[in-house]
Amino acid sequence: MKRRVVVTGLGAVTPIGNTVDVFWDEIKKGTVGIGPITQFDVSDYKVKIAAQVKGFDARERLDFKSAKRMELFTQYAAAAAKEAFEDAGITAMNYDDKVYKAAGLSPVPLEQSPAMIRLMERNMLATMGEWKNFTRTTANAAQRLYIEQCDLAYNHVMTGAVGYTQAIKEAVNNVVSDGVTVTYPSGRKDTIETAVARSVRTGVAQATGDISLKRMEEMDWDLVLVSAHIGARTGDGGENPGNHSFWQGKIYSRSGKSKKFPPFSLTGYGTASGLSGVNCRHSFGASDGEFNPYAELSAQDKVDKGKQYEKEQRQRTYERRIRKTKREVLGMQAAVDNCNDEQTRFALQQDLDRKSYLLQKQNAAYKDYCKQNDLRELQDRLMIAKWNRQNAAKARGAAKRYKTAKGID
Repeated sequence: MKRRVVVTGLGAVTPIGNTVDVFWDEIKKGTVGIGPITQFDVSDYKVKIAAQVKGFDARERLDFKSAKRMELFTQYAAAAAKEAFEDAGITAMNYDDKVYKAAGLSPVPLEQSPAMIRLMERNMLATMGEWKNFTRTTANAAQRLYIEQCDLAYNHVMTGAVGYTQAIKEAVNNVVSDGVTVTYPSGRKDTIETAVARSVRTGVAQATGDISLKRMEEMDWDLVLVSAHIGARTGDGGENPGNHSFWQGKIYSRSGKSKKFPPFSLTGYGTASGLSGVNCRHSFGASDGEFNPYAELSAQDKVDKGKQYEKEQRQRTYERRIRKTKREVLGMQAAVDNCNDEQTRFALQQDLDRKSYLLQKQNAAYKDYCKQNDLRELQDRLMIAKWNRQNAAKARGAAKRYKTAKGID
């Protein structure tokens, strides 16, 4: 079963281009982004080449006062996110404006509408504010976790509960296993990668929605078309905003005054669980009251009775496990590389080999599950911060070492 996906906004900061247009032009030319490393001294390193971002100037893309307080990689992410917000607004407006023009109206271009530019900036700044909170809270959590595990290891050794090597091994395992998470006011916890991805996805969706609604107000337009997709979440199964399958793929009345179409408020727009809420993949725009390309898709989803949603949720579980194991492997790799005590290093290496083998099995199980259920493998959902090809190669080598030691084919 093929899934339809709505791309609401694109942004790029890459080794071959720092905007989407430049990036795509360079891809078509076959441009290679790999070259000599120039951003730091590589005299003591075997590897002298990398794919670096080139020609990036934060002053051209961001508020310089805010940019000065960001790490470089955060500037890259913020610049790409800003472009995605702008692109999302333009994409939404282009579709809606065709409907308005067909009705004989003359909508003003997005870049000429101060009100809609302010809406876009408001949503973008709100998302950037979330990022700052993530950075601040996770930094404090990381420090606390490190100190707690060091204290625990010291107490274990001093009381004779465990030996020096075992204490260090347990401390490393606890740190890389627990990791650093973002805790929301609701009490929900997410890893930093998941929290940032959710923040951007939700922020872009909300910016697009707010801009579309503002345009409808300007055009005095009442009818709204909401998109649909197979595998929409069902919530508690009732007729409420949390059940996306219930409200997707329909035409609504923005004012709620129409006798033919239900009120837009049924979608729960503006709430965390409803349309354009947390992790919602739906979009909406102006409707002519007749054409509805999503009606059939919505009907198919109802026949599916949530089976596709359940498959995708199971897929999310596989992805979370892989990300967790990657973080553990990454932490163990750093511990092994920086350990000077031979006995402790050997013990840590054994744990790393075992964990790397687990990662290999999880990756194989994920591929098999996706293939069996006709799901697309989503590599972006398997990514974690600072995991690169070198780490992946080390993990494969460690897994091979484990299989050889255990006689596994």
